Amino acid sequence: ITPGRGDMPRPASYRSSGFAPSDLSGGLVHPRVAQALTSGSPEDDYRFVHKAYAHQLEAWKLLSPNERNSVLVSSGTGSGKTECFLVPLLTDLAQESETEGRLTGVRALMLYPLNALIATQEQRLRQWTRPFGGQIRFGLYNGMMKDARKHERDRAEDQSPEQVLYRKTLRSDPPPILVTNNTMLEYMTIRKQDQPILERSRGKLRWIIIDEAHSYVGSAAAEGSLLLRRGRQAVE
Repeated sequence: ITPGRGDMPRPASYRSSGFAPSDLSGGLVHPRVAQALTSGSPEDDYRFVHKAYAHQLEAWKLLSPNERNSVLVSSGTGSGKTECFLVPLLTDLAQESETEGRLTGVRALMLYPLNALIATQEQRLRQWTRPFGGQIRFGLYNGMMKDARKHERDRAEDQSPEQVLYRKTLRSDPPPILVTNNTMLEYMTIRKQDQPILERSRGKLRWIIIDEAHSYVGSAAAEGSLLLRRGRQAVE
């Protein structure tokens, strides 16, 4: 998949499904997710108020609890590949939070090859998880994630309860959505200070999203496959 903005101009070459997320509320899309996708002002970058593309709706069906297949999305820039997985992922977490409340431990591992691509997910994830009031959180874990004193962490959590901003919080209270890269995933499997992330996520991981999957060829593909196996074994 390749990230694309939800409100980008919609190329005429992609077929419409005829349904907006709000039309699917209570079915393929959890009602709270449908509300989160459409909340905010018209100026918000990632409001999803238009009709979904046919390939998005197909992905949502294949990734629904009744199906839950592996999906490969291959489509052009601006065709909403990120929405293909993120809408059913949020629906899954929203359903779980109904019974579990605030979620801790990684359920979804999103792997991006570049820090710049990781950064592109922040605004969308903020906008779509903020309405859950901290029940569904995310973290962007790369070499730029900092640590801070307790009062700074507490202030950040009060201001942005939907996002884990510091390493100590990430390790003590991992978010259900973790956006990272292969290097940091490898660190998590071998670095002692990152072990709490894995320990608190045991038995919970059920989503693995790989961005730019076509770029993994040869030895890079073999190494990536082995790393994913190690990562999965660490949280089993």
